[in-house]
Amino acid sequence: MTQLRLAGRALLRSPGYSIIALLTLVLGLGMNTAAFSLVRSVLLAPLPYPDPDALVVVKERNRQGREMNVAWKNFVDWRDRARSFSGLAAYNAWESTILGTVQPLRAQVAAVSEDFFPLLGIAPVHGRTLQSDDHRRNAAPAAVVSHRFWVNSLGGSTERLLSIDGYDIQVVGVLPPGMEYPIGTDVWYPLELIEQYESRTAHNYIVIGRLRGGVPAATAHSELDAITRSFREELGPGADIGDYFPFDAAVTPLHDDMVGVMRRPLVILFGTSAILLLVACVNLASMTLARVTDRQRELALRHALGASRGDLVRLQLVETGVLAGTGALLAFGVAALVLHVVRSTAPGELVRFDSVGLDGTVALFTLALAVATALLAGVWPALLATRRMAGSLRGGARTGAGRESQRAWRVLIGAEFAAALLLLVTSGLLVRSFMRVLDVDPGYRTSGVLTATVDPPESLYPTADDRRRYYEALHARLAEIPGVAEVGLVARPPLSSLANGLLQVSGGPATDLSAYYQIASDGYFSTLGIGVIRGRTFDERDRAGSTPVVVVSRSFADQAWPGMDPIGHQVSSGGMEDSVRWATVIGVVEDVRQLDLTREARPTIYLSYRQRPFRTWSMTAALRPAAGDAAGLVPAVREAAAAIDPNVPVRFATMEQRLADTLVQRRFVLMVIGAFSALALLLSAIGVYGVVAYAVTRRRREIGIRLALGSPRLAVVRAMQRDTLLPAAIGAAVGVAAALALTRVLESLLFEVRPADPLTYASAAAVLGLTAWGASLIPALRSMRVGPMETMRAE
Repeated sequence: MTQLRLAGRALLRSPGYSIIALLTLVLGLGMNTAAFSLVRSVLLAPLPYPDPDALVVVKERNRQGREMNVAWKNFVDWRDRARSFSGLAAYNAWESTILGTVQPLRAQVAAVSEDFFPLLGIAPVHGRTLQSDDHRRNAAPAAVVSHRFWVNSLGGSTERLLSIDGYDIQVVGVLPPGMEYPIGTDVWYPLELIEQYESRTAHNYIVIGRLRGGVPAATAHSELDAITRSFREELGPGADIGDYFPFDAAVTPLHDDMVGVMRRPLVILFGTSAILLLVACVNLASMTLARVTDRQRELALRHALGASRGDLVRLQLVETGVLAGTGALLAFGVAALVLHVVRSTAPGELVRFDSVGLDGTVALFTLALAVATALLAGVWPALLATRRMAGSLRGGARTGAGRESQRAWRVLIGAEFAAALLLLVTSGLLVRSFMRVLDVDPGYRTSGVLTATVDPPESLYPTADDRRRYYEALHARLAEIPGVAEVGLVARPPLSSLANGLLQVSGGPATDLSAYYQIASDGYFSTLGIGVIRGRTFDERDRAGSTPVVVVSRSFADQAWPGMDPIGHQVSSGGMEDSVRWATVIGVVEDVRQLDLTREARPTIYLSYRQRPFRTWSMTAALRPAAGDAAGLVPAVREAAAAIDPNVPVRFATMEQRLADTLVQRRFVLMVIGAFSALALLLSAIGVYGVVAYAVTRRRREIGIRLALGSPRLAVVRAMQRDTLLPAAIGAAVGVAAALALTRVLESLLFEVRPADPLTYASAAAVLGLTAWGASLIPALRSMRVGPMETMRAE
């Protein structure tokens, strides 16, 4: 207790050191606490289901190893014949318009098979889950809803009939908060309400399974492979129709399937937080070394009065421990603030981020980290400072810093700058990659266009003709809005998913091609600025009952008819309905990057919205204003849509917003790692400033003698800087080597940038060099104000 009191008094007598050291610890420990909480909540915590390790996701793979969802018929074979599972369940999820709520809305719904809820082991908080009777073909439609949907959209009532996808569905149960699967789903109803296609290439369903006790995933995988081979053999060699025919199975733990996309970014984040803590430790160690070196006479006097070297080291460790303990308490508050920002800014598709928080385990981690930091930053400086105390006592006057302390400072500065450069290179690579993504030409306008998605409910528009008439009326009314230069409709606008399938073509070397298929109206291509290469796009001639036509992308035309004129050739536009509809090619347009800017454009065909029987319930209108901001059209578009039918909800987004949504994960990772790098750079600058400032103070006598002997003041400044910049340069060189070895783990996060990108390394080194030079210059300039005679008289 006495040592604790002495340590507190000593720290209060040195407020500058105490405040900077405490700030360093709070930043280092706080960011590490936040990073650990993220990793633990997202990657390490088990799923909230009974025996979560037994849950797996099962997918199909084609001959090229690409994973696909599962065809219904294949799922039935697996379910009936596999013995490695206690249960297999299938589901399909999509967004749908829901009536019967407080107001019409769009929400994610999932059609699930009978074993879905028993397999996951979810118990409702109100009512019940779906039961066997609910899955009979003629049963009254029933649904289970999420807790948030129950509260926000049903007002806490289960006495509601919901109109979804043409069915009036009774709500029978409510799930507990946070138990939704798939993530983001609000309504679950029996899969028997929707049509199941018998084709083995209609990959519509996601399959989850629960392994029997003691059965490893590898055994289940082998069994599913064998079943897949058996039904492939039953069908015969003629049934293999290419990329969409299942070749084998893939079995992945459900936890990995849910969080896999964030595993590498979070591991990198945790690594950067550890490097930041290393910088903080080195910074604290250098300040502590300066402080105990300055107190050598005091420590020598204590030693002469009977204190052992161990007592003096222990006293220094108590001081560092007081700082570390206080820093840990404050760091917990910083971590809570950081996690609040993370939860509020994290993309919605990042699963389990809403459960991130602080608890006892995180507190113990922070405490352990604080103890380790105190030991790492306190032991070495204390041992160095107490090694030759007798000499300090005999010296009487303050002399230049000892050689051992100077060597220690050089090592600490080098380590600090090596770690800082590693973080700067990491963030620099991510910045360069982000800029490369923004430079991509997607093949369409990414600004100046408003999109409005409408989803006429099937209960009000049950037939294809009903939906076609609604979309034609909407198209015509939107075109009449003052200030609208162009308007077009499309089933799936750019930067969203598309259906794909195996299409037949005529007149070329290939008979089957894998491609996306899209549904669009006249005006769509010009509104989005998609260039027409040959022929024409849709117009009023392409109506229901006229000759079916199709527009194809450049890559589709090149693959289907290499070196030939595609106009007049034919493409099948059916197949998924087990009937083939042939359409004549009337035009070729430029390729577009449909899913996001980082994925290459894929072959695509476009069908006329007036001719295609609608498999999709939603369409998106794209509008380009004649002048002004595209978002300014929202009120007029909402009014026009409501005039046709107020029961059809409309969702608005500009193309800029859609583009930003696809980049949100990259931006989030860049923001977090960039913040860590900026803090590391700040701490490095503080460290260099402190070391040089202390060196100027300790070497006042030496500086005074040099000036008295005629040494130019600028030469003294350069000498002060050189003692710091040389170890900083060596440390930066070590950091470059470390970055070359470690940044390979970033490869999957980079786009058109190599981990060894020379411009990034040069930029990081330049930033670090300028920081070191600037941080050392200010205290070094103070040496010019040293008066030689005053210094000599003081000594």
